[in-house]
Amino acid sequence: MKPAGDVKVLIVEDDPFFSRVLQKRIAGEGYQVQSAADGREGMKLIVTFEPDLVVSDWMMPEVDGLELCQSVKTGLREAAPYFILLTAKGEINDKLLGLQTGADDYLIKPCDGGELLARVRAGVRIVSLTQQLRRSVADLQMANAELELSRAVRGPDAPGIAICPGCRRIRAGEGDWRGLEQILAALPNPSAGMCPDCARTRAEGRSKPSADAA
Repeated sequence: MKPAGDVKVLIVEDDPFFSRVLQKRIAGEGYQVQSAADGREGMKLIVTFEPDLVVSDWMMPEVDGLELCQSVKTGLREAAPYFILLTAKGEINDKLLGLQTGADDYLIKPCDGGELLARVRAGVRIVSLTQQLRRSVADLQMANAELELSRAVRGPDAPGIAICPGCRRIRAGEGDWRGLEQILAALPNPSAGMCPDCARTRAEGRSKPSADAA
């Protein structure tokens, strides 16, 4: 689980008093907290502050909470923060609209402080688990790529390979660290070829008129 001190929470609320109350309660959990007075300012802070979780009022001037949520979820997709929407609108249609727009949770104002903190903690747990899952998938993809490269270079029964994250050199088994070019040069009967992207780039470069011709 992500340490509380590393968790970033953004509060978007146009009521200064209620905003201060939220900041005090959430900061008391040890989280890093920043606030915005409206949705437009909230958008800027989402880019610069990069919060893990957003607690936003629905009814605000300029850009309201629903617009903010929709914009963030559409623009950032998987990288979007967990979004808790606060509103005085208690009708079921309003709840459905908020959740369908992309909000991860929905609380009706005035809300109990204990319930709000419980929802925030739950959101933080979900964010931490999601980030951990993404790292595991990335590690699995890297391991699979290493295995495929090992099979291509050394054969299926050869020992595994290691790839240095700094210089990207490769070591097969207990052998020496070598660059990818050296490994490819050692392959039997290598043939030269050009991938479609490079071929297209070269063709586009040839098709452009030179400065002298212009």
